[in-house]
Amino acid sequence: MLFLLFCFQVFGQTAENKKLVDDVIKKYNAHKSMSYNIAYMIKYFDDKEPFYINSTVQILKAEKDSIFKAKFVYNRADSFVNFVKYYNPGKLFVIDLKKKMITRFDATQKQISPITGSADGRVLDVYFGKIERLQKKINNPQNSVSYLDLADHLQINIKYPDDEEYHGREEAVFINKTTKAIDKITYEAKYNDQIQQNHWILSNISFDKIQNSDLEKRVAPYFKNYKTEDFKPAPKDHYKLLENEMVAPLLAGKFYPDYKKEVEIGFDKITIFDFWYTSCLPCIKAIPHLNKLKEKYGDKIDIIGINATEKTEKQKDKIDAFLKRTPMNYPILLVDKIPVQYNIQSYPTLYILDKNGKVKFSKAGFTDNMYEELDTILEALIKDQ
Repeated sequence: MLFLLFCFQVFGQTAENKKLVDDVIKKYNAHKSMSYNIAYMIKYFDDKEPFYINSTVQILKAEKDSIFKAKFVYNRADSFVNFVKYYNPGKLFVIDLKKKMITRFDATQKQISPITGSADGRVLDVYFGKIERLQKKINNPQNSVSYLDLADHLQINIKYPDDEEYHGREEAVFINKTTKAIDKITYEAKYNDQIQQNHWILSNISFDKIQNSDLEKRVAPYFKNYKTEDFKPAPKDHYKLLENEMVAPLLAGKFYPDYKKEVEIGFDKITIFDFWYTSCLPCIKAIPHLNKLKEKYGDKIDIIGINATEKTEKQKDKIDAFLKRTPMNYPILLVDKIPVQYNIQSYPTLYILDKNGKVKFSKAGFTDNMYEELDTILEALIKDQ
């Protein structure tokens, strides 16, 4: 009986724990603004070392805004960039402190990728303004939820069901008992034997201490001294691949695992170029389809996996480990640079070339019917040659 009681206190939602969670939800719903310092860490699946983003965030609720439901400003300064991002409903400003330039994005036209498509945008994912998400996760019968009563915190552990891609997905939300605020969140997900981890560590949390004018004061010096220009979307042909019957540029590189000998790829048979890298999930999904094609056609075709990301000998271990998880039945060509004519803007990108090096098919991205699609094209090409 004592053992069962202990387990309930540690892992069950006691009345006291429920009250604390309810108090946090009420508090987050009641407050109109929040400011905090945050140390955000992400370790991508294949990366050995994590990446850190430190930022100061000021965020105000804006219920009428249909995009973020908020107005906010935050900074990021590291070895890659030094900028401030400012969102004033409908307009997103990326302030580049290195270039002393401001780029204005029209959020109403879905120009929000500097937030949603960037790792630094995750500094906003601390449940403020979206506290109902936590409530839904706790109440979702498909999730396994437990509670750990620590000295200073209540730790809420949420285990999500496996899906087609990931397993072992777990989130832990730490509520500070004194401040009744969430000051730490951890998340991890597994893909095969790899683990991705995310950590959010918050400090100097305050509520309702800032107003619209505070955000405007923070960015005012930049607007006074920097030039502002509108973001120009890429032209329609930005993602255009080489067209059929065009002659593909020659490629030169080193066939893994030989990092010494430089070779130039010639065309003496039908060839598939697979532009890929190890951390690209769509690339991983495409590989079994290409393996199956190689098994069917054998020496009638060549398939070459072209990798311009993990190209140095220092990254050999990364490719070694990848191939143990995801065998590739075709060689890997490591290239220093992909000729711009191929216009590789996303991964995987596939080209089918005939024995004269002419493009017969090109495709960016992965689809579930990739094998069938490529098989039809290969059959016709082999028949006609």
